[in-house]
Amino acid sequence: MEQEVVSTRINDPIGAAEDLCRQLRKDPSSYKAVIFMAAIKYDFAQLSAAIKTKFPNSEVIGASTAGEIDLKGFQNDSVVLTTMADSNSRIKGVLVENGSKYPVGNKADIESALRDCGISVGDPSSHKSAFAITFINGVYNAEETILSNFYSIIKNDDFKLAGGTAGFTGNEAKTFVSYNGKTTQDGAAMLFVKTSSRFDIRQEDIFNPTGKTVYVTESDTVNRTIYKINGRPAKSVYAEQLGVSESQAEGMTFENPFGRHINGAIHIAALAGFTPERALTTFARVVPNSTLEMMHIGDPEEKCDETCAGIKNVIPNPKFVLMMTCITRTMAFERMRISDKIIRKYQNAFPTFCGFSCYGEQIGRVHCNQTLVTVTIGE
Repeated sequence: MEQEVVSTRINDPIGAAEDLCRQLRKDPSSYKAVIFMAAIKYDFAQLSAAIKTKFPNSEVIGASTAGEIDLKGFQNDSVVLTTMADSNSRIKGVLVENGSKYPVGNKADIESALRDCGISVGDPSSHKSAFAITFINGVYNAEETILSNFYSIIKNDDFKLAGGTAGFTGNEAKTFVSYNGKTTQDGAAMLFVKTSSRFDIRQEDIFNPTGKTVYVTESDTVNRTIYKINGRPAKSVYAEQLGVSESQAEGMTFENPFGRHINGAIHIAALAGFTPERALTTFARVVPNSTLEMMHIGDPEEKCDETCAGIKNVIPNPKFVLMMTCITRTMAFERMRISDKIIRKYQNAFPTFCGFSCYGEQIGRVHCNQTLVTVTIGE
């Protein structure tokens, strides 16, 4: 596997695509796959079509972002593009449309893409040589639905999937994903990789359990709202657990999210805010009659060291690194003035890397928030 990472700030979509191609070392026909991540300021449909035109023989997926990542650091208002060149891998993509309404409608397309990639549906060993990269739109709360649909198709809970929810900046809630030049605002772009190279998919969580738990008495999973905790208004109980007033609690949500127990692990559900009725809105589904852990932020630099060391332990010579990190982490690192330190740790660990700030992360069949999901491929 060989990766190249290039970026541009040219505003015109056609000019941006041309600038990206000029920076690549190889002829566009030599790349198996192309992944791009673009700021929301771009005309995403035009950009997607322009990039696909430059790579007619490649599988191309893209997502809008809340910020981009490359060797230079955490970026904004740019396009970052990465390539995959590998004679040992088969790669195939697919576009899932109408993901929040009719996710099952794309079943045949997903099955066809898996077959083309050499991945057998229902094969209990498929996860040993294959994985998926997924970009999902972020406005329709469809991440869990799309993941459930995919795993009902692949029929292997051990199959690895790494994903990021497409992001946006500004006040207008809109996100885009694309596959081979075709764009959607309600669905997902998926890339399946079958390879003889070693690969690693993992999640970094910078939060620790506090030992305090609460019980969800009433919640709306579709609209991601928690109405009552321990039989009382959710905001009141949340503030009490923190030992602060309800007004003070409003400014403490990033450092103190909820942890959900899923498949023997704790996964973060970030808090989006509070309603006038003192309910809690979240960025991931929280089911009623479940117990949540009160979490608190740890040491991000220490966690970063652990992540890099863990990856290098599995993949001593990384050849491809893709990162999906929650926008709240990116903003927190900036507030803590550690953004450059985090990037330097990546620079010391990997020859190259790229990624984007997203609105949620997917690891396997779980959608969560305020984490980092990485895909690393070796020789």
